[in-house]
Amino acid sequence: MNVLIVVKSQKRYFILISKKMRTMSKKKFCSCGKLIGFNETCSCKSNKNRNEYQRNYYQKNKETLKPLSSARWKRLRPLIIKRDRGICQRCFIKFNVINSSNLQVHHIKPRIEYPHLMFEESNLITVCKTCNLQLGLKELDFEPAIDLEKHDFDFKL
Repeated sequence: MNVLIVVKSQKRYFILISKKMRTMSKKKFCSCGKLIGFNETCSCKSNKNRNEYQRNYYQKNKETLKPLSSARWKRLRPLIIKRDRGICQRCFIKFNVINSSNLQVHHIKPRIEYPHLMFEESNLITVCKTCNLQLGLKELDFEPAIDLEKHDFDFKL
């Protein structure tokens, strides 16, 4: 039979002591709720499968992903977010909520189907990650409050 002694700390670990008090081992709770050794990594945190998926996805879609790592995109993306006042336009217009976390720049017309519009400011709008995933390749389900045609960034991309 084991006796559980909880030690309060910021790291949320406790010490499991055997009945005979001979062995002591530190344990902790993972964010998933599983009890693991103090210096162990939980199986839910394993990046092996995720890294393999990401590697396969990149190899499969290398040509469509390449422009997103270009210097041109890296300069344009923050300008689009700034133009849209640093908030998710869909959350603001559709749900009347100001959301400024996990912002992404969404292509109104999908970049896979319209590669020539990849860097066109009028085809880009700021949305949060959740809205971007919900929209996917579908058309916008709201009317943008910002005049997308009006803005023209005066520098060479």
